[in-house]
Amino acid sequence: MFGERFLQEVGNFFIYNPEKPFIFTSSTFWLFFIAILAVYQFTYQSKFKRNFFLLLFSFFFYYKAGGLYFFLLVFSTIVDHFFGKQMYETEKKGYRTFLLVCSLSVNLGVLSYYKYAYLFTDFINYLFHTSFETQDYLAQLGNVLLGRDIFAIDDIFLPIGISFYTFQTMSYSIDIYRGKLKPVESVLDFAFFVSFFPQLVAGPIVRASEFIPQIYKKYTLSKAEYEHAIFLILNGLVKKMLISDYISINFVDRVFSNPTAYTGFENLLAVYGYAIQIYCDFSGYTDIAIGIALLLGYRLPLNFNSPYKADSITNFWRRWHISLSSWLRDYLYISLGGNRTTSLFTYISVPLTLVILLMLDGWHWLNVGLFVAIGLLWWIWRKTKKNWLAFVALHVVLVSILYLIQRQSWYLAGMWAVIFIFWVIILIKPEKQRAISTYMNLMITMLLGGLWHGAHIKFIIWGALHGGALAVHKFWMEVTNSDKKSNHNLFYRFFMQVITFHFVCFCWIFFRANDVKIGTGVTLSAMEVVRKILWQIGTSFQPQLIWEVIVGYKEFFIIMTFGYIIHWLPQNWKVQLQQTFAKAPDYAKALIIVVIVLGLYQAKSSDIQPFIYFQF
Repeated sequence: MFGERFLQEVGNFFIYNPEKPFIFTSSTFWLFFIAILAVYQFTYQSKFKRNFFLLLFSFFFYYKAGGLYFFLLVFSTIVDHFFGKQMYETEKKGYRTFLLVCSLSVNLGVLSYYKYAYLFTDFINYLFHTSFETQDYLAQLGNVLLGRDIFAIDDIFLPIGISFYTFQTMSYSIDIYRGKLKPVESVLDFAFFVSFFPQLVAGPIVRASEFIPQIYKKYTLSKAEYEHAIFLILNGLVKKMLISDYISINFVDRVFSNPTAYTGFENLLAVYGYAIQIYCDFSGYTDIAIGIALLLGYRLPLNFNSPYKADSITNFWRRWHISLSSWLRDYLYISLGGNRTTSLFTYISVPLTLVILLMLDGWHWLNVGLFVAIGLLWWIWRKTKKNWLAFVALHVVLVSILYLIQRQSWYLAGMWAVIFIFWVIILIKPEKQRAISTYMNLMITMLLGGLWHGAHIKFIIWGALHGGALAVHKFWMEVTNSDKKSNHNLFYRFFMQVITFHFVCFCWIFFRANDVKIGTGVTLSAMEVVRKILWQIGTSFQPQLIWEVIVGYKEFFIIMTFGYIIHWLPQNWKVQLQQTFAKAPDYAKALIIVVIVLGLYQAKSSDIQPFIYFQF
């Protein structure tokens, strides 16, 4: 009986089980990874054996994490390898452009289907009075092939990691099109680049130019790199399991699910708590991913650099999710025109953004009419340069804003207000046209970056706030010539760090808020949750209860404070801590590892908490 049970457990391990995710914080993963390292000892010296073995494990890892969606990963790999090779081999620019459009259409089409199918279906049903329902056609195909109704087809679930590996394959195609990269010859090598398991489901977003050359190099791992990898893995596990999971389960989730049941001070603590929670969760995953990859002989790029030390919003995005922000800069912002000018892509993106806001704000044909009329007036003015026509158009925009406010179409009104301000500045100071183009490109980049996170107005607002802040900061830098002079005033830098941190925390409220059920058949929308949190902080702070709250939630308060202290430690202190670990005798390192593992085992929740960015 024991033998049968053992074989059954082994068999169950190789079957996808959504209730038992195969992630970095599960003991199952680490036991299996030890076995993988044991086999790796016999394969790492041969490049082909090493890469092929890791490719098979990466495929298995994604199957255990995402189930049936494994086939989407394979499909995306084959498609982009084919288009990349064809683009490189042809000398006809028109055909190359056609192939790039095909590649991007396939990638963005699949991504849009799984991320925005509900939004588009609701929009079509509303617009044409139809009754279409969303279906997961991949699940339906799986049922047909297996001859049984195993997979649910009524709901569309976002495949784990699809946003990350889609961005990776898109950058591969774009770099080949731009002439910056040669395609890999073997589809297996390309599949290994796309599916490399440490960074597959939540980044960092690794570019082909950074990773593919490593595939063909001999395995190397110095003693210093080995110790750095172990330190990163331990650091990541502590961030995720001790700090992020604990403050999430024991405080943050409770407050965000019912803000009015807590004082304004508790709501503010929850906002601070979420800021360190999402940082420790995401950077913790990245630390583990970089550490595991390093043990296997591959170097992944830095993805976080103490972002809450930033003294401006621009500096924050140079430190937070660096691989995504640099991807948006190189493949979206620069395509829009960057710091130079507006491009055709800019003029496509503005109406596209307005259409999305129309869908979210509630479609109304009069709004569409205003949208088309103002667009025509802008185009005619750009062609004729007649300023009187611009002033007429501005009056139309102003009346439109007032009309949209009266209809409570807040998002469209906000978008038109931004366009109105930009247009006025161009009329008054034509020499600022290039600067306005930069601000517009920043706004569009961050709006689309917010939309990348999901088809919800909260993400669009989050992106718009960051885009607006980036534009304002760039404007301030130009007005004050701050980019041409350095400011070493510590008080000024500290003041700007405090301002930047609190602005980022304010934006996190929109990012974190979810729809919550507060009773039978009663649901509080995410935007209502945001309003209630801000209302509680602004009107029900109750400072006389501060000490009582701190004492009542002392464990949460201590761990949150510990997280911030670690984050704000001077960089040289962190380097010194790592060097001390590296210099310690092997028995001391082993003792540290055992103590940390036992401590994490005691601190972990009963259910495995998935990483936050798995949902994106």
